[in-house]
Parts: sequence; structure tokens; C-alpha cells
Amino acid sequence: MEGEQRDALVADVRETAGDALRCVAEYDQTGYDVFYERDGLETRLERLAEDIHADLVLQEVGREHLEDLFDAGSLRCSMYRFDDLTAFHFLASDYTGLFVSVDSDADVPLCSFADACRGYL
Repeated sequence: MEGEQRDALVADVRETAGDALRCVAEYDQTGYDVFYERDGLETRLERLAEDIHADLVLQEVGREHLEDLFDAGSLRCSMYRFDDLTAFHFLASDYTGLFVSVDSDADVPLCSFADACRGYL
């Protein structure tokens, strides 16, 4: 994703999530690139990013199984809601995708939020 696309994605997500936006990153099989992180999260992100990246790549392995299991078309997004944050994983192809996290109390409209994020893949 180019710099202008990244800026537009962050602006779109911030329009929906506001100050609750925590992190936006894209990844491929070999690494990740965080292009937005909220102030104060840098240390946490540095500590966890490699493990999160490995998990995102591993999820690609189970993608076909989930698609077959649910028989509902292509898997587009997974969401994990924790006490402190909600993480969205948008799958593209060939072990690539987008990771977005927001504070858990952010009231984002799921369908339009997910569609807006996926539009940048």
C-alpha cells in the first residue's frame, strides 16, 4: 500500500473510531509494517508485534478449513475482542493482510468499518 493510501485508510478509520484507534499495520509472510500507532503504545507494540505477525500468517493456513466449514464464501475478516482492545484481521491473499485495533469500548459499525478497511487491500 502506498503512502497516500495509508494516509487515507488511517483518516477513514479515525473518522469512524476517533481517538479509540490504536494501531494500523499491513503484513505479508516475511514481515509487517506498522503505519499508525497511537501515542503511548510503542513499547507494547514492539514487545508483541512479532508474535502477532506470526499468528496472522498462521491464520492463513486455517483459512480454507474455515471457509469449507462455514460454507459461506471467502473469509474476509476475523475479529478478536478483549477487555482492552478489539483487533480486526483483514485477510487478503498469499499470506498478506491488514491489522487494525481499536479500544474495546469503541462503538464502530461493524459492516461499514470492515468494508472500508477491506477496500484498501
